[in-house]
Amino acid sequence: MRALLTRRIASTVLLVAVLGLLPAGLAEGATARSGRSFFVSGPGFDTCETPTVETMQAWRESPYKVVGIYVAGDNRACKSTRLTRDWVTAVHRQGWDFLPIQVGSQAPCSQARKPGRIDPAQAARQGVAEADDMVDRSTALGFRRGSAVWFDMEAYDNTDAACRAAVLDFVSAWSDRVRERGFVAGYYSSLDSGVADLVQAVGSRSVPDAIWYARWDDKAVTSGDGALPDGYWHGNRVHQYSGNVTETYGGRTLSIDRNAVDGPVGAF
Repeated sequence: MRALLTRRIASTVLLVAVLGLLPAGLAEGATARSGRSFFVSGPGFDTCETPTVETMQAWRESPYKVVGIYVAGDNRACKSTRLTRDWVTAVHRQGWDFLPIQVGSQAPCSQARKPGRIDPAQAARQGVAEADDMVDRSTALGFRRGSAVWFDMEAYDNTDAACRAAVLDFVSAWSDRVRERGFVAGYYSSLDSGVADLVQAVGSRSVPDAIWYARWDDKAVTSGDGALPDGYWHGNRVHQYSGNVTETYGGRTLSIDRNAVDGPVGAF
């Protein structure tokens, strides 16, 4: 199973690498990362509404290197009214890297209070359309080909076989379309639902290039904790290990989720 994953993802990445979009070895988690501005290892955070540029500058005092930004999706809890190309440019110049996030159509059996759901009969078509929207919006913000973009699939009841199949159809189509557009397909979900289903799907269908798993265990690690098989998405992981915490740096306070990052980010 592990070898099948490596072959499936590596073949896609090799093709993209030949086109000059990504370095070969992405999916295999190569460790020689000098000069790869779109890979980061270190602490990150995400927060619902886009902070001000001044707050991001103040937070340079924090241990964090990466910020998750909500770029697209009708199911966003906050609409990111400050998020513009000028904002991304200014914050990037401060030294930040980015995890661009889309909160689009959710599982038909989603446990989240989000109205937009996947239509099982149209799951693949919806996945393609939402991938195009995410890439277009990310490009408008200044992110270039080779950037990682992330789909946020909130927790759902994966004992429902039809619901699980619809999610996987959607995610496979979304990932394939993101890659066709020259970007890296990242996927955020609960370890117990969306991520667990992808692990089971490895070798039988197309899967994302990178995984961002939610497991609030207060362990700031991306491997060695038993969350994922060691050979799956190694070096292409983000672990959201704590949520809804309040921190203050430089006199500016935010409510955040904490993440350990060891994977691809937005290239700007």
